Amino acid sequence: MPNRFAAAALALAVALATPALSGPLVDAATKAEAAIAAGDFDAWFAANETLRDTAWTSGGLHLANVFATTGDAPGFGAYDLRPDTTYAAGEPIYLYVEPRGYGYGDLGNGMLEIAFDIDLKVLDSGGTVLLDQKSFTNFSVQTRVKARELMINLTANLTGAPPGDYTLEFTLNDKYGGQSASFTNDITIQ
Repeated sequence: MPNRFAAAALALAVALATPALSGPLVDAATKAEAAIAAGDFDAWFAANETLRDTAWTSGGLHLANVFATTGDAPGFGAYDLRPDTTYAAGEPIYLYVEPRGYGYGDLGNGMLEIAFDIDLKVLDSGGTVLLDQKSFTNFSVQTRVKARELMINLTANLTGAPPGDYTLEFTLNDKYGGQSASFTNDITIQ
């Protein structure tokens, strides 16, 4: 008898120590699996869209694939990397960034909008803020679908800046998601 009680106590302890999987992602995935098992494509598609939307926003706004480039990228993933971050005086500084986890605004008539106000700070090598410009630029795109392959070209120019090392800090403020995300780019002006 003691072995049965010990086994039951161990099973209960393991069950209590194992976190239960729950939450919006698990709920959406469970609905998608149930629809697949039932062979209901329409229900699967709806559950899959819910799963994608939930996963998209659960991580919050973040930035991926931030690169210095040789010029504006013509499309998503179609950038040419710059070999270094040393620029001649007055040379434009091109950056490519892919935001993820942003929100969508409903413009009506089946149209959605993705929009950002973008702030810029320029700091010298000692960390002194030389420029702090809110809404340095903005970005928006209208679409009929929840586009998730989005890229933004940013261009800055430090015309008149003396030779030296600088840090550019860009902050993307999501108009519809209500979140912000920042990245920095260290450069040298010759």
